[in-house]
Amino acid sequence: QLTASIPYNEQALLRQVSEGNEKAFRFLFDYHWDKIYSVAIAFTKSPVFSEEIVQDVFLKIWLNRDKLESVNKFDAYLFTVARNHIYNELRRKTKEQPFVKELEEYFVESSKSPEEEIALKETTQLINNAVDRLSNQQKIIFQLSRYEGYDYNKIAQELGISKLTVRSHMNKALQFIRQYMQSQSEGLLFIVFLARIFA
Repeated sequence: QLTASIPYNEQALLRQVSEGNEKAFRFLFDYHWDKIYSVAIAFTKSPVFSEEIVQDVFLKIWLNRDKLESVNKFDAYLFTVARNHIYNELRRKTKEQPFVKELEEYFVESSKSPEEEIALKETTQLINNAVDRLSNQQKIIFQLSRYEGYDYNKIAQELGISKLTVRSHMNKALQFIRQYMQSQSEGLLFIVFLARIFA
């Protein structure tokens, strides 16, 4: 018997996939592909990276297919796998460049819905909270760099310290802010898009 929300017998299909039926798995992949891709592209702005994320998510589904027969609602299961994978990928990605700058650019480039405005407000508050927890020297250097637009040479001259010291304090500040955001904001930016996609 088909459900009202999906045009196939979900339990029967999941059972076939759990038994290694590649045709059934391909159907599942094709039917749900756009959900994961929509979430990934919203965050990464990269079609190539987003496609890789989709492939990775469904690879995890396939490798753990023995669990599918006990899954009551595949959308919820897929949501969990996708959320965890995308979060981990974004967390890894933020280590490659300053996290705060990436967040700022994301929200500036995005056309903001009311939900995104809320996420922006909450994210900005988290950043402010993190900045407040910096040492005085780190806070001053971060604010001069990010809010006043000073380069490292100008900050060094302003504070009477070396450029190398400025760079060291800035790196420590960014590292602390990144770690603080990761510890405090898990799921924050995902709620905006994932809840909409999987509702």
